[in-house]
Amino acid sequence: MNEGKKFEQIFKKSIPDYCLTIRLNDTAQSFKKSNFARFTPKNKCDFVVFNTQTQTLYCLELKSTKYKSISFEDIYSDEEQEKMIHKHQILSLIDFSEFNHVISGFILNFRDEKNDMERTYFQDIRDFLKMCKDIKKKSFNELDLLTHNAMKIDGERKRINYVWNVEKMFER
Repeated sequence: MNEGKKFEQIFKKSIPDYCLTIRLNDTAQSFKKSNFARFTPKNKCDFVVFNTQTQTLYCLELKSTKYKSISFEDIYSDEEQEKMIHKHQILSLIDFSEFNHVISGFILNFRDEKNDMERTYFQDIRDFLKMCKDIKKKSFNELDLLTHNAMKIDGERKRINYVWNVEKMFER
């Protein structure tokens, strides 16, 4: 199992029990480019989480990387792009954000394998769009996130894996 899938599993376990959590299944196009991939529907996001305490729906796309930056596709371009964050994911999160009581955005995990540590952030889609416009680059790093309202999610290492304080993220 790749590190991104491991992160998704760990993140899901970190979500409080009072939340309804649905993991949307990845389609074949997510794994390999093929002739059939063009006809496969694309996932709108990774997780839909309903917080029963606040009556808020979260639409979340999770990304994990061992690199210092995360690349993203240009939502205004029609040409084929091979970036970590895809155009259809950005557009889907924008669509979700138009509804009342819905918060949509990215959970971004940076794995520092050399120092054996991880840092994870939540960034609302509106802040993500502003960041992409402001930085004038095709990728962003942690400093870019922090200067564009990304919220650090506290994490604690338990023997091997981290546990993320998603409940505290919901409170903020």
